[in-house]
Amino acid sequence: MPTPDTFWSYFGATVTYLAVLAIPGGLVGRAAGLRGWALAGLAPLLSYTVTGLAGPWLALAGVSYNPLTVAGVTAVLAGFGFGLRKLGQSRGWIKPGAEEPPTKWHPRAHYAVAACVALAVGISILVVLSARGGTTAVFQRWDTVFHANGIRYIAETGDGSLTGMGTVNWYPDGSFYPNAYHLVGSLVYSISGTTIPVTLNAITMPVAGIFALSMVALIRQLGGRAVFAGCTALVAAAATTGAYESVSSGLLPFALGIVLTPLAVVALARFLARPGLDTGYVLALTAVGLLAAHSSALFGALLFALPLVVQRWYRALRHKPLDGVPEGRGGLRIIGGDVVKMVPVMVASALLAAPHILGALKFTSGSYPYYAWGSDLPVVKSLGLLVTFRQVLSAPQVWLTVLLAIGVLSLFRLGRMRWIGLAALGFSALFVLVASFGAEPWVISLSRPWWNDRYRLMALAAIPLCLLAGHGMAELQRWFAKWASGRSWVKSRPALPARLGLATAVFVVAASAVLTKGFYTESNAHAVSFLYYNGPEGEVTPPVSADELAAMDQLTKMNIGPDEKVLNERFDGTAWLYAITGIHPVAGHYDPGVPPPDAKYLSLHFRDYDTDPEVQAAVKRLNIKHVLIGSTPIKIGEPPAPGLRDLDGLNFLRKDFGNAGASIYTLTR
Repeated sequence: MPTPDTFWSYFGATVTYLAVLAIPGGLVGRAAGLRGWALAGLAPLLSYTVTGLAGPWLALAGVSYNPLTVAGVTAVLAGFGFGLRKLGQSRGWIKPGAEEPPTKWHPRAHYAVAACVALAVGISILVVLSARGGTTAVFQRWDTVFHANGIRYIAETGDGSLTGMGTVNWYPDGSFYPNAYHLVGSLVYSISGTTIPVTLNAITMPVAGIFALSMVALIRQLGGRAVFAGCTALVAAAATTGAYESVSSGLLPFALGIVLTPLAVVALARFLARPGLDTGYVLALTAVGLLAAHSSALFGALLFALPLVVQRWYRALRHKPLDGVPEGRGGLRIIGGDVVKMVPVMVASALLAAPHILGALKFTSGSYPYYAWGSDLPVVKSLGLLVTFRQVLSAPQVWLTVLLAIGVLSLFRLGRMRWIGLAALGFSALFVLVASFGAEPWVISLSRPWWNDRYRLMALAAIPLCLLAGHGMAELQRWFAKWASGRSWVKSRPALPARLGLATAVFVVAASAVLTKGFYTESNAHAVSFLYYNGPEGEVTPPVSADELAAMDQLTKMNIGPDEKVLNERFDGTAWLYAITGIHPVAGHYDPGVPPPDAKYLSLHFRDYDTDPEVQAAVKRLNIKHVLIGSTPIKIGEPPAPGLRDLDGLNFLRKDFGNAGASIYTLTR
């Protein structure tokens, strides 16, 4: 359901988001010595690092989180990185060069890959724009209300702590949640001056484009071909399970963590090739940024990077050449050196992320319930979903499956990147375990960082699978170029062989675009459209309806005090009240787990206000003067809470507003 905004407001929000992604992280990365695609790729992640560190540490220092203080933190982190780099150079500890990509790209290749990334960003924006209701539509899935309320809370209060935004629902103490996503969102909201729904849409639109950029940075760092990088960027923008499926389920910070995960390999590869103060600093910031974006992102990044390390150590034991390692150095010495040099990086990461680590430990030992999904799909079906890049869609992405098959069959052509095959095998096995044996206790324990959720594990598996599909697409170009180079009409024209690579690359990209109907833009838009409903189109009414939005607007005209809470039903669209209007509801999230005692008691007994002293006491404690009741539940068939049913006619309430889907009541005594 849309909220009123203009083209320029959401255009401004999108531009603001791209600036927030580029500037803080770009400054920090450049100061630490990053250049080229490594800088371009890592800049968004480092921006999330800057904000993810600024929020909690500023809160501990009693300093407000806002654009100005974030600029200060950016300057501190950039200055520290610059200082480390200069210190290492002056002492002779740093000899830059070994960490750079082992192969060069022609300038035309850089431009071509940049064009592919730009196209991927455009595809991502088009998918979200065409998904449902335009850029001002309200997200409707489960956790999106929590993210929306959190962004507004940080912007309005300046409280960037890891528990503060949870106080909208879990008052008075809040609840731990890694909040880099919300901290960036609050900057976009504050700077652009638009609404929360527009802010959320602006942050979501380029998500697959960020995925494409991360993939390109990884391939470039490891010496892959430019064609491989460009093709993978387009595959990343086309695969439903890469970014879109997580978005369609409302897993917004998780989707962010997925699209940033490949960058862990970029930072790690640079550090292993040339351990130093500067590369170690970037690696530490990368780890912290992933943790701040989403707790599971760091776990996923460690698993994704592990095959790279295994391949490196295997080559060391076989006395094969390694980047940055002098010839003749023993394998065990290389392995030991890698482990020892990682220790200070791990310590630095742990110190920087201390609030996140301590908060996560406290949360996991707390009372918040953990429910396993217990998926039990047949193994054959799980494998079928995996290789056809879909779960929420009924139609398989057949052409991506074809490219994946080609990529797997030509895995040996990946050279130093053959570890991707091992990563794909490991993540695919983990997905099948969770999808087919999700009720087994040991599987539940193994997959707990991802909440035992097959949709999250599918997104993780999509990272190496997209790389393999991109490799398959690049191999098609190689085959076409080789075939064409042997034709007599090519040999007879001296200028053609030099242009053959570009021509065949354009041909493969164009053919892929045609066969996939615009890189599956329409089907991906259909998948993302579920974000604007609570299920497939036509089956579920949006929880945040036009009637409820009209009632929220009416509340803004009723002089609700800043210390008041409006009593509302937890499972309808009124949980969005704070995000839409800034007025605090009693229930600020659909989640019924561990609700505040007063909120729970009122949901059960509010109708007994006249005769129940505890209801009266709870109303007084929460300073409730108004009641807002909607009609469209987030949970299919969920009836209103017993204490909030049939309020018309009760002698302690006056009905001040009503339409087909929402009502506002005022307490008269």
